Amino acid sequence: IVTCLVASFGTSLLLVLTQRWHGKLSLDHDLSGVQKIHETPVPRVGGIGVVVGLVLAGLFSYQLGGETYETAGKLLLCAIPVFSAGLIEDFTKSVGVRTRLFAAFISAGLAFFALDAQLNKLDTPGLDYLISFGFVSFVFTCFAVGGLTNAINIIDGLNGLASGSVAIMLTGLGLLALHNGDTLVFKLCMWGTAAAIGFLVVNYPFGKIFLGDGGAYLAGFWLAECAVLLMARNPEINTWTVLLCVSYPVVETIYSMFRRHVITKAPSGAPDSGHMHQLLYRRLHKEALGKRHSEWFRHGVASAIIWGMIGACQFLAV
Repeated sequence: IVTCLVASFGTSLLLVLTQRWHGKLSLDHDLSGVQKIHETPVPRVGGIGVVVGLVLAGLFSYQLGGETYETAGKLLLCAIPVFSAGLIEDFTKSVGVRTRLFAAFISAGLAFFALDAQLNKLDTPGLDYLISFGFVSFVFTCFAVGGLTNAINIIDGLNGLASGSVAIMLTGLGLLALHNGDTLVFKLCMWGTAAAIGFLVVNYPFGKIFLGDGGAYLAGFWLAECAVLLMARNPEINTWTVLLCVSYPVVETIYSMFRRHVITKAPSGAPDSGHMHQLLYRRLHKEALGKRHSEWFRHGVASAIIWGMIGACQFLAV
């Protein structure tokens, strides 16, 4: 865990200190987008720090003779499609939303077979019967994992929001795993938490580096697979308990789809500024904090408020 945290932090810090060398490719120069609320170009390749942390944690676990490295290694291999699609988008700005979502489905499908990470029950009358069929289970698992993976990218809009949210949600899932004696899933959750926090220390609250699509998709995929593995390996855990742990990004995504299709009549992939974190940030700017405080301060307060909501969900779930 310490290796993962230190490696993620060190790599993220190194990317910030060397941005003059790679900034032409890595900086987020688009400051005019409707969903943009930062004022200066910032490296958006923080996902590199997250993946380095997870890889080194696996290697260190292997040296110690543990067993977690094998599952973690397979999980990282399964994450290659979605992480690569996001990272290429970070560098080229040319990978479409549908392509990235399709890559998330591919990664979910790989994990379904490689790790037996599949949903076999939903604790919902009627749906439990349907999901008992292998093909339905495969489709629904890919849909759920891909959806949650994409949801983390949707909430990635404030300094520290996505990485801090993932760390809190993984902690909740890890406590559920520990309570049920599942040390494997507990360790995977703690590795993901450590990787997210290592990046968070550099990102929050001053926004010196962003997760980018690669980092958001990797963090989201790791979170989603930990949730699926927890339910697959511990059928006594209620599905709705796990859903409560990850409820914030799920609700945000569902409402975003409703807002775009029903209210604004906009395409699903079109960016907008109607997400909860954006509304909260603007409210803090206009009414509560105004211009008496700097932008990074408003980012920090808005993220912390949402973290509190997510933390309350973990408390109730556990």
